[in-house]
Amino acid sequence: MQWSEVRTLFPNQFVLFEALDPRVEEDKLYINNVAIIRAIQDPREATRILVSSKPDNEFVYHTGNAQIVMDGVTRPGYRRVPRHEA
Repeated sequence: MQWSEVRTLFPNQFVLFEALDPRVEEDKLYINNVAIIRAIQDPREATRILVSSKPDNEFVYHTGNAQIVMDGVTRPGYRRVPRHEA
């Protein structure tokens, strides 16, 4: 489903969705096609779901936004120092 259709069906709400065609351009994530999982009425619940979501392609977003554009986030990794360098 196109994001414009989602905005029409769920005006001014948070929605939980699966991204179907995410693309990255210049450290930004763009999503246009989504599979709606459910609408979320309570903003606190939306925040709780967003923070605890595990899959890399599930997101919570507000339909007040004309496009789905997110800053790219890289997860910090740990670098192991060999014993002889420590």
